Amino acid sequence: EKEDMEHLEAYNRKLLANILPVHVAEHFLNTDKNNDELYHEQCDFVCIMFASIPNFSEFYVELEGNNEGVECLRLLNEIIADFDEMLSEDQFRYIEKIKSTGATYMAASGLTQNTCDMQGYRHVIAMADYALRLREQLQEVNAHSFNNFKIRIGINVGPVVAGVIGARKPQYDIWGNAVNVASRMDSTGICDKIQVTKEVYQILNAKGYFLTCRGTIEVKGKGSMETYFLEGKPKSPHTNITVNPLAVPPSMNTSVLGTISEKN
Repeated sequence: EKEDMEHLEAYNRKLLANILPVHVAEHFLNTDKNNDELYHEQCDFVCIMFASIPNFSEFYVELEGNNEGVECLRLLNEIIADFDEMLSEDQFRYIEKIKSTGATYMAASGLTQNTCDMQGYRHVIAMADYALRLREQLQEVNAHSFNNFKIRIGINVGPVVAGVIGARKPQYDIWGNAVNVASRMDSTGICDKIQVTKEVYQILNAKGYFLTCRGTIEVKGKGSMETYFLEGKPKSPHTNITVNPLAVPPSMNTSVLGTISEKN
């Protein structure tokens, strides 16, 4: 009976961890069961991402041949499950899935002190890499399913309030101006592009990421904003270096000429 109770407790912990972030789940597991106090926390510097598949609505149809739309939803479930599975990779440990609504996926990083490194911005870097991977993953889905889904991604950074709403089917969510702007970066974006705010650009540009300036756009409720497109990861640090032949040991047979060049 004791073993059964331990297995049940482990199962419940795993189930709760799939609903709430680990640190939030631990809070509820270690709190008085009769405590109905609202759980919330202030997070000073969070990176928020919205990723949507705007043309999924064109794909979804209810026909007898596709089981009244169930097969369409099955493919969407596979896409979302692939996005979820990536978060189990160590490089994306800073990122927490918030929710998926229809064909829109929402995630955030830097929600705890352990994952928010203000100096290195590791959680922002992780989100940038994750967004690029989402785009690649959807291309793979298209290749295997013979579809032409487009992804549109928006990223922003800033303070948020995180909390759990509801006694039954509790929902962990985040709120704040930074969340609204991230959503606008998605909705005002361009298909197959990752649109980021100037604040995100400044962080990623300093880390060597390849970005292009879109210019100034009108954002509902925010006015004019200068935005950028995230195009790719930094080049390998070795790609901008040419070997100095004077520094090469005589035993090495090389014809490379030049000196160490400055990075672009």
